Amino acid sequence: MSESPEPPVVDQPPDEFPTDDTAFEVYERGDGWHWRLVDEDVPLAYGALSLSTPADAAASVDRVRALASDTAVVTGRAAFEVGRTDTEAFDWRLVDADETALAVGVVARDEEATVTTDVARFRAAAETATVALRRPPESRRAIDADSLVVGERAALGETLRSVGSLFTRGRRHRSLLDSIEKRIVVSGIRGKSSTVRRLDDIFGRRGYDTLTKITGNHPVTIHNGTVVPIDRRGTRTTLYENVPLLGQFGDWFEGNERGDVAIVENQGITEYTTRLVNERFVRPHVVVLTNVRQDHTDTLGPDRQTLARTFARTIPEGTHVVSGEQHPVLHDYLREEVERRGATIEQVEVPDRHRGLLGAETVHALDAVLRAFDVRGLSDRQLDAYLDGAQPEWLDTPDGRVFNGAEINDIESTEMIRRALAGDERVLPFVYLRADRRGRTASFVEYLNVLADRGRIDRARVGGANTGVFARNVDVPCTTHGRDEDAGAVLDEMLAEGDPVLLMGNTVDEFMREMERAIATRAADYDTFDDADPAETPTLDVPEPVTSQHLADDD
Repeated sequence: MSESPEPPVVDQPPDEFPTDDTAFEVYERGDGWHWRLVDEDVPLAYGALSLSTPADAAASVDRVRALASDTAVVTGRAAFEVGRTDTEAFDWRLVDADETALAVGVVARDEEATVTTDVARFRAAAETATVALRRPPESRRAIDADSLVVGERAALGETLRSVGSLFTRGRRHRSLLDSIEKRIVVSGIRGKSSTVRRLDDIFGRRGYDTLTKITGNHPVTIHNGTVVPIDRRGTRTTLYENVPLLGQFGDWFEGNERGDVAIVENQGITEYTTRLVNERFVRPHVVVLTNVRQDHTDTLGPDRQTLARTFARTIPEGTHVVSGEQHPVLHDYLREEVERRGATIEQVEVPDRHRGLLGAETVHALDAVLRAFDVRGLSDRQLDAYLDGAQPEWLDTPDGRVFNGAEINDIESTEMIRRALAGDERVLPFVYLRADRRGRTASFVEYLNVLADRGRIDRARVGGANTGVFARNVDVPCTTHGRDEDAGAVLDEMLAEGDPVLLMGNTVDEFMREMERAIATRAADYDTFDDADPAETPTLDVPEPVTSQHLADDD
């Protein structure tokens, strides 16, 4: 590892800079503007660059935050680099694709494992930290406005306003939250995005001024029906994006007579980040806990009871929880933990006519949310319509059937979908793996082996990370695919084998986005063929094209 840049020296003692619990502190010293990340008064990292303005330093913070969410601890390439210093101690730095150092650790360590822990703490803190401008009064220089020409003065004013907005986001955010009449967070394992969409649809149709945020593979905000894609600097979610996001739409809330509603999907993956979404970024009146399924075991807990406890610990005092989890023992456990935190909880009731239908607990949770706000509930017809739209159906292509279940990435939900689609029929599974979801990978190995033992599969395909290890541990022949392969060609190979293709595992990767586009193209080809003039088209014994909406719950 090349020598790390000299850590910036703060001109004033740290105790002269009052801090938030976790903050990127932007400050000035002799050679320009810098930042450091402080977590509970402990400096974790310094910016490696000297910038011309505080706005440039804040922009550097945003870039570092995005890179930190995307990269892993590695050696020898552009990312987080861990290596030895000239004194043989271990240190870390964050470099970009051009190997330019952007951030450096504060403390050199005797052991590499300790530095890896430092990087993990930096990444967690960077995801949620506010940005604070630190300028001791005696270091502020007066601006001689009379020496500026008009154009320069206007530019300076605009710069100062933009800088001010960067460092007052926290206060504005809290004020904005207080002005929103109904605040809802949707949490849990499966069905979050579809629940958020349905709540947005319900409140929007009833005339509320509604702002909705959907995370997952295709993140968007929706304001009164207008969809705005979220353009992230990195590929993954950063929790701090909630602050400027709500601020962007804050001026649109103008006292609608029916009130304002904010609906936010909780994208937190750990207990810490999930709790931060609730406590800092949204402060919800109601939390919808869709269910507790066996997923995110690496970060939330190894079993469903631990997962339930983790979710319960993220609930703020005074919040009402609408829980779709139907397991009676898990619900009793949730109730005990939630009530211990000074919150309340109710279990969604699924009527007999809807028992066994996919998504029944999340659809009936909608009614419970409305009741919690003393708002008229849904009619039986509306509930039936939502449930009909949630049931999965094969998508037909000219060469066979396929269902993209990669977004439904816990094995319990995947098995429910497989049964609904195929019953006792054999399928060809395609599992896509992520390196940072080792627990999920292990669960899918076990799941495929259960399917093989029951005769529901006789072969499999796998793509993404660690495919060789996965294939060696599956009890049927397993074809591996690299991330650089053509997704459309892989899809065509699978369809040509005859069994319907069921995608599962993970979807947040460019290969899987290409796979999604390939499926859509082939489904469109099927529809075009089916609509062609019968006189010009040979007759084939194929089913009618699917037109109903299939299940698409984001991770």
